[in-house]
Amino acid sequence: MSIAGKLIKQDTNAGVISDSTRITTEEQLINVLKQMHSDYRQKELEERKAEASAALPEEPDYEFKTYEGESEDEIRNRVQNEYGAKLESEKSLQTEKTKTKTDELAGKVESAYDDYGKTEDEILASLEKNKKQNENKMIESGLSRSSIKELVGESAQQQADMMIAEAKADADNVAKKYQLQIDDLNRELQSAIDDLNAEYVIRISTEIEDLINKRDKEIKSIQEYNNKIEKQIADYQLAREKAIQEDVATRIEADYKQAEYEKKYGYVGEKADNYAQRLDIAIDFYDSFAPETAKSMVQQNQYLKTYLGYEYTNLLARYVKAAKDAK
Repeated sequence: MSIAGKLIKQDTNAGVISDSTRITTEEQLINVLKQMHSDYRQKELEERKAEASAALPEEPDYEFKTYEGESEDEIRNRVQNEYGAKLESEKSLQTEKTKTKTDELAGKVESAYDDYGKTEDEILASLEKNKKQNENKMIESGLSRSSIKELVGESAQQQADMMIAEAKADADNVAKKYQLQIDDLNRELQSAIDDLNAEYVIRISTEIEDLINKRDKEIKSIQEYNNKIEKQIADYQLAREKAIQEDVATRIEADYKQAEYEKKYGYVGEKADNYAQRLDIAIDFYDSFAPETAKSMVQQNQYLKTYLGYEYTNLLARYVKAAKDAK
């Protein structure tokens, strides 16, 4: 089967290439050749871009630095949390020490009142015992109903009350002494806590200030470094643009020389294969016409010169010769 008879993919908008349509009109032929020409030019352009990119990449291999440390708020929060935990730990230690001492003193207060309670019980027990003994004596002496018995009882009760009052006063004095020591310890604790609070306010503010200054210096250093990188990139872009312009000039000259070479010797390599395929497609189409008609059509279609290049001469020569031979 000829190339023109093969199924060709068609752009339905252009009205040419379809998986189920043969080339049957000259318009279809030109559109096929135009697409092949465009695809080849695009491929050449991409290859040149790839070569230029490999030699002179758009972006130089520079890396900007980024500050990845803490923000001011993060620094403040972290320092306050860290020192807050330390402060609470020291305050708890001071409080625990004071509590140990005050608990010991409170125990002594409790012990003093326990002793007072025991003394009171002993006095009352002794008083009751003496009352019974005196009653027995009074009964034996026949004085159980006399006023002497009442006086003796009152005297013993008064003496017991005095002894209990003295014991209570002693316990109160002991308790007061230890309570004063407890109050002193609590005042010392509060003073120590106040001093710790004041000390930590200074330590926290100093630490935060030092860290923020360090952070600012690091950010400034990064900014200075990035500014240098930006200048290097700008310098590189200028140098790259100049190099590309020089390369373009060199390529234009090379393209001109290549065109001169192709004009004399024809296409070579992949380009020759591509244009040969275009020629074959054109031949397959025009061979379906009478030689004279084909010659006339080729001569009148200026698009063929654009899309067949130097192969146009071969196409025209084919039908000039065929028309001549047909006479």
